[in-house]
Amino acid sequence: VTVTLDRPATGSVEHAVQQHLWQDDAPVYYVENTLITALFGLLCWQTIYAPVPGAFFHPFHVGPADLNREDFVERRTESFEKCFASLGDGSYRERIRENYRNKQGITNPFVIWPAVSGEVLELALACIPAADLERLFRRLLWNIREHRSGFPDLIRFHPGRVVSDRHYEMIEVKGPGDRLQDHQVRWLEFFAAEGIPASVCYVRWRDDGGSQ
Repeated sequence: VTVTLDRPATGSVEHAVQQHLWQDDAPVYYVENTLITALFGLLCWQTIYAPVPGAFFHPFHVGPADLNREDFVERRTESFEKCFASLGDGSYRERIRENYRNKQGITNPFVIWPAVSGEVLELALACIPAADLERLFRRLLWNIREHRSGFPDLIRFHPGRVVSDRHYEMIEVKGPGDRLQDHQVRWLEFFAAEGIPASVCYVRWRDDGGSQ
């Protein structure tokens, strides 16, 4: 999709597109690499901070010392599978809400607190199917170092939509002269393969005739 917009006096191209797309019944938020990772971190908080031998050896760890090691998931497989089971039985929402309330402000390598408001959290829980969350979380765990980035800039929610079970869409924004990075392309290919709604919005400025 290509849109032509007035060049904003201030602010980023992402926020310009956010404002352009915003509708009261389909709000749009700038989330980039914060929302999906936060939902994962909140769901799996107790697993991430489980007292696995060697994971924590001083009181100032931001996260487990083995977070980016190849055996990080393997050492916690049973616990992660219990988290994913909660996606299947529907209990994940309250689990995420409880950690959001009880862990507020505590450092977690997957949660950037100022970027995750209660409003966005509730819309995400209402609009993103549990099956999609599981697909996203499992890919994140496949390679945490690489897959924590590359998520689209914006997310649009459709909380009132009744004709589809897809009540959201992720949107990558590219301004004039910008191009998709390799890790963004890989996420977009994954979304397409898994049926996860995502698109790219290319922006042209009206005052330069749409030229790049």
